[in-house]
Amino acid sequence: MKSDYYDEENITTIWTEYQKGVMFNRTKNLYTDTEKNYNFYYGKQWEGAKLGDIQPLVFNIIKPIVKYKLGVIYQNYYEIVFNPNLYTNQKEGEILTEICKILNKHIAKIWELQQADKKTREAIKDSCINDEGIVHLYFDKEAAIEVIDKNNIYYGNENNPDIQSQPYIVISYRQPVEEVRNKAREEGLKEEKIKLILSDTETQEQTGYKGITDEINPMCLVLLKYYKKDGQVFYSRATRTVEIEKDIPTKMRLYPIAHINWEIKKGSARGIGAVNPIIPNQIEINKIDARRALSVKIGAFQKLVYNKDLITNPNALKTVGGAIEVKGGATVDDVKKAVGYIYPTSMSADATNLSAEMKTNTRELEGAGDTATGNVDPTKASGKAILAVQQASQQPLSEQVENTKTFIEDIARICFEIWKTYEVNGMPVMYEQKDSNGNIIEIPGTIPYEILEKLEPNIKVEITPTSPYDRYAKEQSLENLFMNDKITFEEYVEALPQGSVMPKNVLEKIIQRRKENQAKLTQMQMQADKINSEMNQRMTIQEQNSNTVENIAQQGENINSNIINQLGGQNEM
Repeated sequence: MKSDYYDEENITTIWTEYQKGVMFNRTKNLYTDTEKNYNFYYGKQWEGAKLGDIQPLVFNIIKPIVKYKLGVIYQNYYEIVFNPNLYTNQKEGEILTEICKILNKHIAKIWELQQADKKTREAIKDSCINDEGIVHLYFDKEAAIEVIDKNNIYYGNENNPDIQSQPYIVISYRQPVEEVRNKAREEGLKEEKIKLILSDTETQEQTGYKGITDEINPMCLVLLKYYKKDGQVFYSRATRTVEIEKDIPTKMRLYPIAHINWEIKKGSARGIGAVNPIIPNQIEINKIDARRALSVKIGAFQKLVYNKDLITNPNALKTVGGAIEVKGGATVDDVKKAVGYIYPTSMSADATNLSAEMKTNTRELEGAGDTATGNVDPTKASGKAILAVQQASQQPLSEQVENTKTFIEDIARICFEIWKTYEVNGMPVMYEQKDSNGNIIEIPGTIPYEILEKLEPNIKVEITPTSPYDRYAKEQSLENLFMNDKITFEEYVEALPQGSVMPKNVLEKIIQRRKENQAKLTQMQMQADKINSEMNQRMTIQEQNSNTVENIAQQGENINSNIINQLGGQNEM
């Protein structure tokens, strides 16, 4: 767009690359397709149509299809796992394994603090609706994450879906002019340059551009460019005519950008989503239903017909109990002949059948029919049976589940790259250790930078299904094991998943109460045994003392007897 207040001779290099990307995207209808995809998802499906007398009816089949497909992705729990990749000996391997365990817990905390689960879901939803979902990671005291709209990213090679092999990547932002000027001042730019940072109207390429044409504060387009040189990532930041930052080394080897294509499209970095291919079906369904409604409105109700030359007050024909005045001495019989009704005609069922068939077939072909979406009575089928049917119907989405897994692995890999790059003084983490009572507590610590540099972990994402029927089937299996005495009650409760129908926390409290009662009984038994032991000892001592007195008395008697015997012998002598 030509501007009177911009110096067109001083356009920045990034802006030129951005304009090349814009022109390419326009040839691919990227911006118009984005608007159309979101409009049809949200139910705004008649925009630009010349309707005439037709009412713009919408029977949105796209939204439930998208929600079902996303539900299949979201029902899984994705856990990031670090494992040591290379080590020279067993001891080093054990140390690196323990470090990886700490990193597993650390990234889980960061994932929660940064609301990464919500943001990755938003990106996955973008990919389903609009072909591609993108996240950008950056360092702000810790690895942080933001979602980027498909319209706001431009690749140096639009034919390659591999982010890390791109020659460069440009991200566009709409930001307040004053905020951008303050950033330029922080970077040491002169005021004469800063004055060239002006507001613009470059909103046509933004997602939802029709809703942001009126901006409250002066805004301008800011471009952030990443590129690689000698295996290292650099970045520059600029407006149309002002370079704010130029060729800044990040010391990272990976672009801090990850994306997910809903489905890979050969020769395209953008992929293809679930909405665009079925828009023609949605349009035809809406047209058929709108025509049916118009047909019903025109021909399905009886219509009053009268001869106005014979009736003075025709409005009385529509009034309950109204008196009809006739002209020219007409009789009642004449009025009966002059007033009548056209009765409704029946409409062919073909239109209704075609509409219903198109809705059903579209849902079935998209893998979102009644069986797939769980429209099954669980009281008439076991959890395993329902789960088996659903899992079979969800097989077409296995590619998207795998794409999601790779997407999260890419994010985790970038997070680790950020840690290695910016935590040069050691990465703060929480270590687990036991206190004096044997309880596990967390204490702050650091992972030395040298270990982070050496680690080079293997990163994978483990997927755990968490749908209601998965939990239901698991509970049934555990219950059968318990009922058949294959596991104990304690083992059954321990194996129950969190959020199970069987209240796990209540059962755990029952087990804990039993243990406490058993501990009390054991303590009482020990005290009773101790008292009995002490009593036995005392009785033993008393018996020993009694035996001693008896022995002494017996010995005294023996001595006396000996003395008497000796004296008697002397007298005889």
